[in-house]
Amino acid sequence: MDELLSKKNQVAFTDELTFLLKGLINWKTDNARVHAGLQKDIYETSLLPQEGEKLESLIRQMLEKLPQNMNFSSTHYMGFPDSGNSLAGLTAGIIEVFLQQNLINSDACSPLASKIECDVLSWMRQLVGYNTDQVINDVCQLGGAVTTGGTMSNVYAVMAAAHKYPNKHIIILPDNIGHYSLSYAVKWLNLDVQIVYCKVQNFKLDLNDLEQLIKKYRQDIMLIGVYACDSMTSTCEDLKGVYQLVKRTKTDTWLHCDACHGFVLNFTSRYSYLLDYLKYYDSCTMDPQKVLWLPYTMSIILMKKPQDFAKLTRTNQLIIDDEKSFGKTTPFIGSKAFNSLKLWFVLKNMGKERLGKLIEKRIENAQLFLKLVQNDSKLLAKNQEILFSVTFQYTKNLNDLDEINTINRIIYKKMLKDGKYYLHGFDLKIADQTYFVLRYNSGNLNLTKETMVEVLQYVDKVGGDIYAGKCQY
Repeated sequence: MDELLSKKNQVAFTDELTFLLKGLINWKTDNARVHAGLQKDIYETSLLPQEGEKLESLIRQMLEKLPQNMNFSSTHYMGFPDSGNSLAGLTAGIIEVFLQQNLINSDACSPLASKIECDVLSWMRQLVGYNTDQVINDVCQLGGAVTTGGTMSNVYAVMAAAHKYPNKHIIILPDNIGHYSLSYAVKWLNLDVQIVYCKVQNFKLDLNDLEQLIKKYRQDIMLIGVYACDSMTSTCEDLKGVYQLVKRTKTDTWLHCDACHGFVLNFTSRYSYLLDYLKYYDSCTMDPQKVLWLPYTMSIILMKKPQDFAKLTRTNQLIIDDEKSFGKTTPFIGSKAFNSLKLWFVLKNMGKERLGKLIEKRIENAQLFLKLVQNDSKLLAKNQEILFSVTFQYTKNLNDLDEINTINRIIYKKMLKDGKYYLHGFDLKIADQTYFVLRYNSGNLNLTKETMVEVLQYVDKVGGDIYAGKCQY
């Protein structure tokens, strides 16, 4: 078979892709484990290939190596929500590769794709509650962009705040629970600002401390950042309380909400009240790649006032001097993939009501997992306001925090080594104490109670062996 697709080899290529797809689907639906187990702590690189190999051979080599990859779609993977197993999302991912549309320019590169991206951004504005134009003459009207990930989306928010308030030099962020991207954005952009961290209580901003910080720095505050479901515990910020405090103190600042995990609460009638005040924030970010079951990568940044976002745009006569070119609205990206197609397919396939029921099912699963933890005397939950995440420790009723942390770190390392299950593990700071916790957060709705019981039995078994000196790592 030749190296380039043509009429001559299309049948043979179709057969090979069919064979490959069957193998990939079999792997993605394999719930026996999350990976084959970590083999080495280092990577050994190989020499640059001098002679080519047949495509058929490479496909079979990759299929053999599939178990070495982390299978986010396995029901044994319960550490992050990024399962990427929606049929519509997977289908669109395949279509995207074959279409090869570059949204940097509409006329020359992506006429239909640009229209679809307009739909997606408009739908997300409607979901948040931002004003939306029905007729789009210029993509700047959309007041947002599809980006490569939540980090880039947060960078855009900081850029917009710095552009609007160039003479302000204070950014206030939550202490301990913040995602790295907001603080790193300040450093990456080389902004001459100071980050001040506000105390948190129960994984939300301490409004009393925030008020004191506002009084201290007053009109020098460029941005205040919060989280609608932080990336550690999925706790949703008191968006109303923060907004009303800022307005009551007459603070002219940029209010930003990282809603990469929590924006999906707006799909549900039961939990959307938590985001009622999101529409008053100057900007918000959302990550469909994390919480809407579509393949990587895709994130969105939206701004309440499209004119604020428009100030970030640039034009160039060679490729992006066009009202419909998304390339002018995506700093740092340049050539722009058609990632929005995956979300377009998912939204068209499921609709708002169906998605809302699935989001509620995710929350029900997390609440069920919490009950299982609470019913096990050897385990102790560390967060109680449960949406998507449950953080907990194996304690065996020990009192020494250092010993408990050590045991849980070893449990996590052993879990990575085995590859049978996956729960995330990280340091969580609560009231000046640091706890190494295991974290449940599953986006895979194929997960059953039986599998939840199994993983907790695994934690109990490994923890007990470590405590008894039977397991060394």
